Amino acid sequence: MCGIVGAYHLQGGTANPTRVMQAARVMRHRGPDGEGYLLLNTATGACTLRNGPDTPESINYPSLDEPADFAADLVLGHRRLAIIDLSPGGHEPMTIPGEQLWVTFNGEIYNYLEIRDELRSLGHTFHTESDVEVLLHAYEAWGTACLHRFIGMFVFALWDQPRRRLWCVRDRLGIKPFYYVVSGEVFAFASEIKALRVSVPEACTVDTAQLAWYLHYGLVFNAPNTFFTAVRELRPAHYLLIEAGTLEEPIRWWDVDSERARGSYNYDDPQSEFLRLMRDSVRMRLRSDVPVGTCLSGGLDSSTIVALATEQLNGGRMNSFSTLYPVKGMDETHYVDSVARHCNTIRHEITPTPENYLERLQKIIWHQDIPPATPTVYSQSFVMQLAHGNVTVLLDGQGADELFAGYLSHVVYHLSQLRKQAPGRWLREQVAFVAEAWPRFNAALNWREFSFRIYRYLRHGRKPLSFLVPEWEMAAEQRQKGVILPALAGADPLNQLLYRALVADSIPSLLHYEDRNSMAYSIEARVPFLDHRLVEFGLGLPAHFKVRGPETKVIMRQAMQGILPNEVVLRKDKLGYPTPFSQWLRGPLQAEIGEFLEDRVFHQEWIEPSKAKEIWQSHQNGTSDMGSMLHRMIATVLWLEVFPP
Repeated sequence: MCGIVGAYHLQGGTANPTRVMQAARVMRHRGPDGEGYLLLNTATGACTLRNGPDTPESINYPSLDEPADFAADLVLGHRRLAIIDLSPGGHEPMTIPGEQLWVTFNGEIYNYLEIRDELRSLGHTFHTESDVEVLLHAYEAWGTACLHRFIGMFVFALWDQPRRRLWCVRDRLGIKPFYYVVSGEVFAFASEIKALRVSVPEACTVDTAQLAWYLHYGLVFNAPNTFFTAVRELRPAHYLLIEAGTLEEPIRWWDVDSERARGSYNYDDPQSEFLRLMRDSVRMRLRSDVPVGTCLSGGLDSSTIVALATEQLNGGRMNSFSTLYPVKGMDETHYVDSVARHCNTIRHEITPTPENYLERLQKIIWHQDIPPATPTVYSQSFVMQLAHGNVTVLLDGQGADELFAGYLSHVVYHLSQLRKQAPGRWLREQVAFVAEAWPRFNAALNWREFSFRIYRYLRHGRKPLSFLVPEWEMAAEQRQKGVILPALAGADPLNQLLYRALVADSIPSLLHYEDRNSMAYSIEARVPFLDHRLVEFGLGLPAHFKVRGPETKVIMRQAMQGILPNEVVLRKDKLGYPTPFSQWLRGPLQAEIGEFLEDRVFHQEWIEPSKAKEIWQSHQNGTSDMGSMLHRMIATVLWLEVFPP
């Protein structure tokens, strides 16, 4: 896990290595264990490796400040967080004998040991224990088709000198980030947008249409668009090719194939197949040369990971990390206790408070590069802070809800489809849903808030309330018209909805939050549920394996019986990194946030003051939960202060 950065002068001019180093330095949190740089002339192949201030003393290359004896039109930079092969052999940018292939890499190829064995049988020789060296040899052996052999999360930029090709790749689900800019004749890329604001500041002006879209709809992912006009996000499962200085359009290299999935996985015994795939996913994600821990909320998803990881430790104990709130409707202490005892974990727990909330949120926003749409980032940042110094790798449960239908919206949508397709079954499941909707989905809402939430789902979907001035609202709606809804061929309606959540809606934003929150504390977050094999299998499961009346994630509950305590398997309520922000707004944060809104929000050019004040008052009256909407207003103002237009 690292940070990557680079600049390529497409017409053969001289790239600026100092700018690249400055950009890398902004991302030091992503790689505090070292840094390295490659200067290369793509026309001649002349190259030199260079050190920066954080390069380990055992690595003896010249300083980047020392002039090279050739003009470099390509500069690759790397910040290292050492996870696999902690020796100097894992230093990057990396090459293999012949110095014809070079790479700067962020992430992990979990099945690198198996691929290395296959490559050895083909005559390849290895000099390190690094998965990055495996990548280079795999490309040498199979070209761009090597991607289909990888199980992992990764982005990388690989230079192929014989082809004069720069190959920039993002993993299947977009777990790791990749941003780029074409400014004049320079192609620049980085793991975080703030690095591009250093290397190509002239290209990083705020995109007000994207900001309006976020404020109106509460969404953050709209790749290739970002919150900055010229900055592009490489979509998940895509790669870029620059050959002989010509940048081609992004190419999609993977998608879920329902027909292939049906021929690859055992749907005759789906519970056993889920366990087989999940156990193997966890097994691979435990591969590390540094300590590994797990998040533990007490919910089904994180508890599943804790239990399956503990199985593989041969009597060892997992470090588990939890945020706990002694707040009605959000207190998961009982479930965390149950799983921690059952799995004998080494427990680490914290109860975040609203003290210095705005100050901490602003720091979170600096790391995020975007205004986050949900206050859950606040609690998540405390988990990562708690893990720092105890472990370097942390497993988390992102993806299970989107694969196996864990949200209220999934249940409501499934029931609406049943009503059209099977009225008799719909009636039975609808009655069961009404009877159990409150204990399953109320979270920390009061009755009025919960009733309003159900009403919105059943009658109006998620049509947003607006607090924007008309021109900003119009800009948001115009941007929304350009959003393309992805479709999964051969999927039933519920799986179509889940596929969209995985590739366009929920998961891309959750992965963004997790990557930045974890890397802020130099923690590598791994997500076993987003192993592409599990994704393919999960999206091939018919809807009745996922939702039954009010019951969500049916197959997971069936598979985990006897492995987890029954009270967790059968748990009714749904939380997920809960943050009592809405309650704090009516309590300890009321005065501070009220003053912040009056002084720094209500007079913004994009705000309709009367509507915004009505939202604040409605929340204070307890009529409805407006916490997320108020959070977006606050986060936007803080973001504009951190990243001024």
